[in-house]
Amino acid sequence: MRKTFYLLVCFFIANTVFSQNANPKIKKYVTTNQSSLLAEYVQFVSIPNVTTDTANIRENTIFIQKMLRQHGVMSELLTGTPKMNPVVYAEVKVPGAKKTIAFYAHYDGQPVNPKQWAAGLDPFKPVFIDKPIEAGGKIVSTGMGESVNPEWRMTGRGSADDKAGVMCIINAYAALRATGIKLKHNIKFFFEGEEEAGSVHLDGVFSRHKEKLKADIWIIADGPRHVSG
Repeated sequence: MRKTFYLLVCFFIANTVFSQNANPKIKKYVTTNQSSLLAEYVQFVSIPNVTTDTANIRENTIFIQKMLRQHGVMSELLTGTPKMNPVVYAEVKVPGAKKTIAFYAHYDGQPVNPKQWAAGLDPFKPVFIDKPIEAGGKIVSTGMGESVNPEWRMTGRGSADDKAGVMCIINAYAALRATGIKLKHNIKFFFEGEEEAGSVHLDGVFSRHKEKLKADIWIIADGPRHVSG
């Protein structure tokens, strides 16, 4: 039951901040910062993240570390072998905490053929559409400094799987920190760069950094689209 509670709290904060039941401080924070949050997300998704694109993979790690740093969290890059795409790792230690929650997401994405991307859009130039392209959706916003309807959809390779996980985890923590809501548990951030290639080096990372990566529970922010769309 306790593990289930942690899971619900995480996704309550990260994914339902617009609901009427959300903590009013969190809801106000998200509403106030919506434009800047979305602009940051557009920048993030604009960085190509194909697993085998080493140069841009590095740019993704730099961007993630920057996001963490601006919220007071210093990070490091972990590897299991010299040639692997690094894990971006960080932790927040809470005085008196006896439990540790680790959050996982991955920042790499599958290969994409731009010529096959819907409606001639660029997979790494994300825009917002009012409904799915196959249902006649149209571009309604770039998300850069503009107000966005929560019902709109964001295009872009990796915008859901799984840069959404990275973005939600970091900004859920940022919202708690900015609104003065006190943490009761230590937090660990673990953002992998090879999930779409089968996580072939993940075991090596955990073997090499066994003590550092200990946690009471791991929450995986990477999964299928909800049936509601």
